[in-house]
Amino acid sequence: MGRSNRAQAEKNRQRIVDVAAAAFRKSGTQAVTIADVMTQAGMTQGGFYKHFQSKEALVAEACTNAFNRSAQIWKEKGRQPDDNVDGSLERLIAHYFSKKPPEKTCPMVALAQDAAPHQANHALNAVYQTGVEQLFETFAAIASEGQLKEISRERLVLTFAAMVGANVLSRATGDQKWVKCVKQALLDQPPSQPPASLPRASRH
Repeated sequence: MGRSNRAQAEKNRQRIVDVAAAAFRKSGTQAVTIADVMTQAGMTQGGFYKHFQSKEALVAEACTNAFNRSAQIWKEKGRQPDDNVDGSLERLIAHYFSKKPPEKTCPMVALAQDAAPHQANHALNAVYQTGVEQLFETFAAIASEGQLKEISRERLVLTFAAMVGANVLSRATGDQKWVKCVKQALLDQPPSQPPASLPRASRH
């Protein structure tokens, strides 16, 4: 295979991953078929197995892609020039709760049900766990530089969970009160003294 052919193959493969990541976030991994992905990617279904051994392999890579992109966007929100360091967290929270198209739904929310151990394959469950930890660490790094810099890691975990939970409830009920309450709590939360040793989040 020539260099141009390899480059095109890599481009096609990335196109499939990008399309799948958006489709899975919009509709869930189980509702989207290989045929759906390939049609949206503008390719034939028969060409799928030139790039992936199975749908499960595509799901794992596409979901990893979704988490990586979210983490990158979060980091960019935290790095934008601002004289006020606390503005980094405000920008991240504003972005997280902003209205987005279904294909850009937070992967923690969009993929939660499909990634549950009782119905997900091991690869997807592992990808989801890693992705959640990646987003938590990104959140913690940004939060620890601003309003929440003096709170314990346990409180950061609780705050992060509240943010994600409010997103779930708001989307499911259509009621923005969950978002409003959590945004206020996140940005106005009084600091508490951290313990002598901050434990790291463990993976179960």
